[in-house]
Amino acid sequence: MPSLKSLFRNCLPITLATIGTLAVVDFVGYVSSPSEGITFLPAYKKNRFQEKLNAAVHYFPRGYNVADPVMGFDIQKNVAPITFNMADGSFPIFSNEIGCFDRHTLAEIKSAKNYDYFAGDSFAWGYGNYEQNIPSTYEKISGRFTVKCGIIHSGQRHQFEKFQRTIKLIGHPPKRVILSFYENDVANDYAYPHTTVIEGYEVDTYKFDAVQFQLLPRDMNQIKEDILAGINPKSQDWKTRLDSWLDGHSLTWNLLKIGIKQTKAKELATIYGISEGVNYGKDKGYESAEVSKKNREALDLWINDAKKQNYELILILIPPKLHYANTIFYGGLRDYLSSKKVRNYDLTEPFYESKKRSEELYWLNDGHLNNEGNVFVGQFISEKIKN
Repeated sequence: MPSLKSLFRNCLPITLATIGTLAVVDFVGYVSSPSEGITFLPAYKKNRFQEKLNAAVHYFPRGYNVADPVMGFDIQKNVAPITFNMADGSFPIFSNEIGCFDRHTLAEIKSAKNYDYFAGDSFAWGYGNYEQNIPSTYEKISGRFTVKCGIIHSGQRHQFEKFQRTIKLIGHPPKRVILSFYENDVANDYAYPHTTVIEGYEVDTYKFDAVQFQLLPRDMNQIKEDILAGINPKSQDWKTRLDSWLDGHSLTWNLLKIGIKQTKAKELATIYGISEGVNYGKDKGYESAEVSKKNREALDLWINDAKKQNYELILILIPPKLHYANTIFYGGLRDYLSSKKVRNYDLTEPFYESKKRSEELYWLNDGHLNNEGNVFVGQFISEKIKN
């Protein structure tokens, strides 16, 4: 019977040859495959730690938002200019001392005789160059002092809480509130508060099960681990780092893993999956649907507060890119607001009348208004509000 030493001696050349062959296959595969990787090998040519971090958080730069015990999150105060990256480019973002994407200081706002207040989600926040966004354009054309406090990824309830805090700091209410509305605001209000901040990153606390139509809490401990690993991969043990490196660089390692049975987590949507259950058309149920109840309650907060504090409330209905010129898209919501005696403007109408293509108003890859679209809307609002 051969000794262990002789077996090792006989197997060593075969082992080395096998390793060498696999190394050659991996090298050739890596240099010849697309830089974005291979579709059926999702981990290949990817940084696992960065990918997990990206999947766990929103796309905001680290440190722009801060956790809040009531709203879930808010814009951090006094953020120095930092680059915001998106599919169609990038632009600098910042915040003032009241946590708004606005160049006005609190002292300037307090000293203003009167002011108009912009509220809403990412469309009101800007999603483009500051100088060209909706509230900045409105302020420039109208000449009215404007406080710009849109908050990305928020609904009307969140926006109202931010408004209440802000006017308390200012010391007096505005002359008017210009409140933007987007189709997914119902989802934001349904799930509110739905987002927090972990290690400087904005993170949703829920996913949405469309089959059961229910919100499911995310594993926040795992999310924190993924974030910390993404920030500092060296904090992980050597086995995890080696496995991650092989995932990103070895074709054969990925092919081997295909044969290993792995349990896949149930596919869940973001909270915006809730929006699929809402129809804003005439007689389509917005005014009575259970899913829109919290949004209607949030709008009532604004409506009642406007009466109480004697400011004008104006709603701007912003359509999704796919329906940008569909003038019946918000028909039911318009009727509902009119029944509440709320002044409103549906942007599908000026978009339709302009004869512009969606690409002239919205970013090519992103669903938000581009710089030109923001200017168009800011100018439209300033023309409609004359006093």
